[in-house]
Amino acid sequence: MPPAKKSTSASPARRKPGSSKQAQHDTIIVRGARQNNLKGLDLDIPLGQLTVVTGPSGSGKSSLAFQTLYAEGQRRYVETFSPYVRQFFDRMDKPLVDRIDGIPPAIAIEQKNNVRSTRSTVGTITEINDYLKLLYARCAHAVDPSSGDIIRPDTSDSIASWCLENFCDQQALILFPVDVPQNTELEPFFAFLQQQGYLRIFLNGQVVRTDTPEEAGFALLPPQLYVIQDRILIKKVNQHRILEALERALDLGKGTCAISDGGESGTPRSFTTNWSNPLTGFTARPPTPALFSFNNPMGACPNCRGFGRVIGIDLNKAIPDHSRSIHQGCVKPFQGERGEECQRDLELHGARRGLDLDCAFSDLSSEEQSWVLYGERTSPEDAWENEEWYGVKGFFEWLEGRAYKMHIRVFLSRYRSYTTCSSCRGARLQPEALCFQVDGRTLPEIWRSPVTELHQWITQFTERLQTEGGGIDKTTKLVLSEISNRLRYLCEVGLGYLTLDRATRTLSGGEIERVNLTSCLGASLTNTLFVLDEPTVGLHPRDVGALISVMHGLRDKGNTLLVVEHEEAVMRAADYLLDIGPGAGEQGGEIVAALPGRRAFQPGSLRSCPQSSTLPYLLGKHSIPIPRERRKPGGYIHIRGASRHNLSKLHVDIPLGVFACVTGVSGSGKSTLVHDVLYQNLAVALQINTDSEPAPLQQLSGAEQLTSVKLVDQSPLSRTPRSTPVVYLGAFDLIRQLFAESPDGKLAGTTPGFFSFNSGTGRCERCSGNGFEKVEMQFLSDLYLTCPECQGSRYNQSALEIQFEGKSIAEVLALTVTEAMTFFARGAAETPRRAATKEAATKARILLILRPLEDLGLGYLRLGQPLNTLSGGESQRLKLCTILVEALSSRKASPELLVLDEPTTGLHFGDIQKLLIVFNRLVDVGHSLVVIEHNLDVIKSADYLIDVGPGAGSEGGRIVAKGTPEEVMKTSTQTALYLAPLLGKEQVGTEKNWPKNSSRNRTQNTIQIAGAREHNLKNVDVTIPRDTFVVVTGLSGSGKSTLAFDIIFAEGQRRFLDSMSPYARQFAEQMEKPDIDRISGLPPTVAIEQRISQGGGKSTVATVTEVYHFLRLLYAKLGTQHCPESGEPVVPQTEDAIVEAVRSHLKRGPVDILAPVVRGRKGFHSDVAVWAERQGYTRLLVDNQWKEVETFERLERFQEHDIDVLILHVSKASTRISALREAVATALQLGKGTLRLLDSGNFLHPFSKARVSPVTGRSFEAPDPAHFSFNSPRGWCKTCRGHGEVMPSQKRSRKSRRDSFNSKTEAEIDFDRKLDRADKEELVICPDCQGSRLNEISRAIRIQDYAIQDLTMLPVSEAAAVVEKFHFTGRARTIARDIIPEIVQRLLFLEKVGLGYLQLNRSARTLSGGEAQRIRLAAQLGSNLRGVLYVLDEPTIGLHPRDNQKLLDTLETLRAKGNSLLVVEHDDETMERAGHIIDLGPGAGRHGGEIVASGTLGKIRKLKKSITGQALANPLSHPIRGQRRPLPKASARTGWLRLKGCSVNNLKNIEVRIPLERLTVITGISGCGKSSLMRGSLAELFKRNTDKTWASASGVKSIRHCYEVDQSPIGKTSRSCPATYVKIFDEIRKLFAQLPEARMKGFDASRFSFNNASGQCPECKGNGRIKLEMDFLPSTWTHCESCNGKRYNPATLEIRYNGQSIGDVLAMTIDEAAEFFAAHGKLHRALSLLKETGLGYLQIGQPSPTLSGGEAQRIKLVTELTRGRISKTSIKSRKPQANLYLIEEPSIGLHLEDVKRLIDVLHRLVEEGHTVVVVEHHTGIMAEADNIIDMGPEAGESGGRIVTQGPPEKVANSKTSRTAPFLRAALKG
Repeated sequence: MPPAKKSTSASPARRKPGSSKQAQHDTIIVRGARQNNLKGLDLDIPLGQLTVVTGPSGSGKSSLAFQTLYAEGQRRYVETFSPYVRQFFDRMDKPLVDRIDGIPPAIAIEQKNNVRSTRSTVGTITEINDYLKLLYARCAHAVDPSSGDIIRPDTSDSIASWCLENFCDQQALILFPVDVPQNTELEPFFAFLQQQGYLRIFLNGQVVRTDTPEEAGFALLPPQLYVIQDRILIKKVNQHRILEALERALDLGKGTCAISDGGESGTPRSFTTNWSNPLTGFTARPPTPALFSFNNPMGACPNCRGFGRVIGIDLNKAIPDHSRSIHQGCVKPFQGERGEECQRDLELHGARRGLDLDCAFSDLSSEEQSWVLYGERTSPEDAWENEEWYGVKGFFEWLEGRAYKMHIRVFLSRYRSYTTCSSCRGARLQPEALCFQVDGRTLPEIWRSPVTELHQWITQFTERLQTEGGGIDKTTKLVLSEISNRLRYLCEVGLGYLTLDRATRTLSGGEIERVNLTSCLGASLTNTLFVLDEPTVGLHPRDVGALISVMHGLRDKGNTLLVVEHEEAVMRAADYLLDIGPGAGEQGGEIVAALPGRRAFQPGSLRSCPQSSTLPYLLGKHSIPIPRERRKPGGYIHIRGASRHNLSKLHVDIPLGVFACVTGVSGSGKSTLVHDVLYQNLAVALQINTDSEPAPLQQLSGAEQLTSVKLVDQSPLSRTPRSTPVVYLGAFDLIRQLFAESPDGKLAGTTPGFFSFNSGTGRCERCSGNGFEKVEMQFLSDLYLTCPECQGSRYNQSALEIQFEGKSIAEVLALTVTEAMTFFARGAAETPRRAATKEAATKARILLILRPLEDLGLGYLRLGQPLNTLSGGESQRLKLCTILVEALSSRKASPELLVLDEPTTGLHFGDIQKLLIVFNRLVDVGHSLVVIEHNLDVIKSADYLIDVGPGAGSEGGRIVAKGTPEEVMKTSTQTALYLAPLLGKEQVGTEKNWPKNSSRNRTQNTIQIAGAREHNLKNVDVTIPRDTFVVVTGLSGSGKSTLAFDIIFAEGQRRFLDSMSPYARQFAEQMEKPDIDRISGLPPTVAIEQRISQGGGKSTVATVTEVYHFLRLLYAKLGTQHCPESGEPVVPQTEDAIVEAVRSHLKRGPVDILAPVVRGRKGFHSDVAVWAERQGYTRLLVDNQWKEVETFERLERFQEHDIDVLILHVSKASTRISALREAVATALQLGKGTLRLLDSGNFLHPFSKARVSPVTGRSFEAPDPAHFSFNSPRGWCKTCRGHGEVMPSQKRSRKSRRDSFNSKTEAEIDFDRKLDRADKEELVICPDCQGSRLNEISRAIRIQDYAIQDLTMLPVSEAAAVVEKFHFTGRARTIARDIIPEIVQRLLFLEKVGLGYLQLNRSARTLSGGEAQRIRLAAQLGSNLRGVLYVLDEPTIGLHPRDNQKLLDTLETLRAKGNSLLVVEHDDETMERAGHIIDLGPGAGRHGGEIVASGTLGKIRKLKKSITGQALANPLSHPIRGQRRPLPKASARTGWLRLKGCSVNNLKNIEVRIPLERLTVITGISGCGKSSLMRGSLAELFKRNTDKTWASASGVKSIRHCYEVDQSPIGKTSRSCPATYVKIFDEIRKLFAQLPEARMKGFDASRFSFNNASGQCPECKGNGRIKLEMDFLPSTWTHCESCNGKRYNPATLEIRYNGQSIGDVLAMTIDEAAEFFAAHGKLHRALSLLKETGLGYLQIGQPSPTLSGGEAQRIKLVTELTRGRISKTSIKSRKPQANLYLIEEPSIGLHLEDVKRLIDVLHRLVEEGHTVVVVEHHTGIMAEADNIIDMGPEAGESGGRIVTQGPPEKVANSKTSRTAPFLRAALKG
């Protein structure tokens, strides 16, 4: 039973929940929180505020903040992903809470560093690197590595400026270079230049005419010469002509030109638009963002793959001690026999160079050190041959050549480690990237600079750009601003000492938390709940104020912060304070104070919250006292010349015999000093093994004063529940000893090992001593359930029956430390040595171990509490206890140095006071303490302070103060500044300078986008209101989806996912970062897209809605296996459970324990009797008759027999349990996991340890979700392989056909392929599974009489009712707790969107477009989140206007919950409901991508430039053409296409008539049977199928061909494009092949195919782009430089038609191509048709996968139209035969303006004599029909009839039609 709910007077729970609508909307409402020790808390947490949760360590703060609120907020958002992705996320357990309302998606910022990859750096996780990439791509200049010249690409403007500056008022020649082919003669080459119109060249300082080659004066041509483009007088007035000549010269010279004054002496000055140095010929790769990323194959160093390190010889290991000189042997490998000669060479060459051979290596200059290591030449071999120094590196290279010898390999291995990559020298980037600089710095130099220095540089650089360059462009300004802001945030949280290339995995818990905090601030997420875990850990008081301002900044962006914290300054800055207590553990878990921030610090707050232990400290009523006197050091550890990180030759004395505290600002070098210098070097001196290398130092003395050194850090104690406080401290061995030596223990013959719950025989076998069972829930959080056998005690019954002083071992483990001390104090000796008995001594030793726990305030912990449930503060204090136990075990301890790293982490004021008492006790018994700490209460209580500083990073690393706190207080250090007020005389109530709660500069409630350039967007800036229903509209192809999905959704999801594990993120299909300058105010996003595919052949309604995933989980965990043959239930049992069952039967009378040895087997079975007699058994139960073994006779040979051996006859309930257990174990062993019990009433009871049918003996494995999957061999029916249907031929001959395949797999693939391709009529229901798709074992698993297939055969509404009635108790109820709501919620939502009639096992292939659409919506909209941005892609597609209303109501409900909606839509009704509309345009494709209008619907309607506004303001007047075509008389024999008896799917044997040469529209609500009529009946009429879906048909001969146009995609690879699909590319290729130049070269049409090797570009294989792949990095595509993206090789591109190459033609839009091919009738007709359907903006070579569904459908429509169009002469002659066009919802994705074009195309088709049948929901197209067939009246079984048919006016007047009201409105306009 959970504890009763409690609330205090201070708690907001006293308000009635829901008393104020406003309060509910602005708070997170928590009711009944019972996680861990929380006692049914009811509370409201204000949204958009900074709430601090405080209280004693262990009081329940993390249980509320992390395990309740964060767990629920993260779980709800993660559930919007697919089940496949969800299984990879770190799922937290579902919290124990009645309900949580109004919770936003949550991000935890904890002190956990789970990053392991070196690819992640401070720069990458803060996204500073992403912005630096953009900065370098925009602002960098290249530097020629050989000459140092700066390279910048020239432009015609910059060249013209140079001319005006250098050649003003002079004649100049503008030249361009031409390459001369080898062996080319003078005259032919000059003739070629003349043909091109060039009469002069410039060669050797002379102008030579090409029309007089005989006057040239030379016969041989150089490889390159200059052609004169123009001779021009350089004057300002001629600038236009100069620019024109330069542009032409650059074009012809392929980016290169030259200027000359015409003189013979001077060489022409070269200019290039490339990144080239004309003087040296060096060319740099053009800078792109990818070039500056080591996580991209384009930028990563190819040698180290962007890691910056490789495994090789580490030269630092060769010189381990930098304090040694060359004479002293600083180069370690030179000191043996192998290196003697090298040592002599080094000394010889060093002396020759003038090197001081007696100078310490560390004192040599960096140039001298490099000389020692790398030698005098780049090649060591060259240096050796020239008798020069070859370097330490050369020595190792020489040895590498001899590594075939084992001893050499062993020697080299000592010096191998991860070393800096020799190619990039640790820069991680390709050499091309290192040529680029900004303000004289390469990017790696930026990464290596400390953040503070970098922030100053970026500020100065921005100011310089603004003043010098006359301003900065908007994009660069935004990039600089983002970099500056993120660097400033890092400085503000005290991390200014970090460098951007610092690996994330090397950061401490506090550092990673603050880095993540700044990342969240930089990401500008909003509407998010941030849960922070003590962000001030590791932070000096100086930096706390800046951290608080960062948290306020995050709050002011519209986020809610929940901070678990003990720092007083943070509490004072809070908007709301929650104090949990009053004590810790079970004495906590209540809210003792819940106050607004300001009120908490008013004197009256203590009266209203008397139980609070925090408020007295905050109000100055309590404080930690200053020691009366300070101890004097009893000695020192002297450290001299210590160097590591920012410490350089540091001298420091560490005092002994005192409590010393090392403090200083964050990053000053405290941890380096204490961990790497002091602890590691002392460990070496005292011969203690450690994992890390000690920091180098010159001298360490004084270690002899210590016997040991111990480190107590913040690493976790245990990750498993098997370790407990009593086990960790070693007391459990003593407790087990007491139990083993107790009277009960001796009687049972137990040993101490018997009571071990990890391995002892006394542990519960079912849970293996855990006390709980883990139930894996796949895509739900795993459940941990109390073991039903031991009830959580961990032990079996026999162990629990043994008692010590009235308590069992489990009861002792359940005691708190305080209770245990009282229990063991009875009869305990004062000390173990003075004990009179062994028991008294053992008790005394137990008390000695437990007492430190009590002293440190951990008396509330239970002895058996798993360590992985302890808080951080509890864990660290428990570690201290191990030292305390040893220290206090003897009166005079051997002196040890105890090193503690921030021991106050997670500690409350009161806990710190207890901790200080323990510290003083440790020092009093002779130990020395060195504590790294920032907490001022600890610092003021220390005997001695060492202050490291003065700043962080390179500004720190020095001892700036030392001595007593009073002495340090008098200095000017940062610590002294904050220490001085505390050491004043008046302690209580001292006023301090606390950071103030910053005024709120709330950001606007909008999403702000700047500089969006993705796809066709033209540097768009847009502001989108949040918490509003926003519609994005515009012409098809104008950029709507790019804005909504590629930018807003991609970025919103990416930013939230970045807070989750990197492992999980790789499965979440994150979209690439969009091309955009900045986006802010973005909440977490969820996309609900329209996918065109409807699942595979096995997909059903249940699988696509995820209902089936949860049903599988439910049946696997809670289903009861029945035997498929007997129908009897099968239940597994453990041995202990069977023993208990036998004992319960014994109470009712004697029993016989039997072992079944023969089950249903024929034979004499005499051998069984012989074996039984040999084993000592006397009786057998044979076919339910007793037989004595001695008198056994042979049985009937050909009859099946059952034989059981009698193991034990038990007549009394008092029989020893050990005898029973032994008998049961024997029976189970002989019966292979099964035994039978014959009771006093002669009833047989089977017991199975395994899953064995007690009737048939058939065994079953434990069910798993895969056993219910018809996609898995473990679950599917073996006959139909999960399809539910088979082809009759497959059913008969499947086994015989398998022989014709190479493998079983090949045969199975063929089986599936044939089933997928088979028509519905060819299939029959599987005779084995009867269509259920599952095997017989899975079909026999039931829950309350329902098998899983019984449920899936029900409609949605009935299935929901059945599942809701499922009732479970006990353990099963807990398991079902999370699963049942998931199933019911999804089913009810399906019902809510009008799909209650669908059967769960209905194939997804048979769903209509509208049904599939709403199923996807139902699958996504089930989560109950707030603050989320839902991005929807045309949700009204395929919906009838009536269903549209329901959908919009649903979306409005979603918005009312506090969410934002961004809907891409063309539907006018949706726009009517929107609060804000964004109209993109003005055209489509490259003519779109701009914001035409933004505002309310009324505002849009008034704008004349908005095509959307004009279409809404001026609706169509129907019919557009003035009148409708008359219909033939219904009784007429001709003029109709008639079908009778249509009965496919839900069609009710209907009669249909379609008027010929008319436009017919089939309407009706989604799922009523429209597609069944058109595709299942009309289309089938023209296929040669034997099975008919109709009874009779007439008028078929009037139709020549039938063409279907559906919504399937037109191509899956980038090699498919509109030109290939519509077949116009074949004509274009033929056209190019007929050109004279092509015929001359022998090129046929295949040469112009980019799929043909002869014509395609050899580099990109005709793709136009190249795929870059590299190990450990994601693949990326880059533009093909060879063909410039044109797909073809140069020879093919030389062939031109009207001046355009084949590559140029593919790059044309349809509009451009239609004009270009105006003279080519066939091409022009097809292109014009594409243009008329609104696709003029598409490129004809655009890859098909990039097309939207609507675009693909219109291309298909044009393809069918071009195939079926009748020629003009045929129209005139009016031949009777024409085509039938069946078109499914052609208005999908079309703007109102495009619908007009579509209507025009449909009318023209009819006018050409064709019959057009359209399935459509768009009322505009309905109103244009000549004839409407309205289906219905409802969906599913309630549909399938024709409600009414005729002209639109007739249908509009129908009383029963669901379409009529909407059609009437459309006809009225």
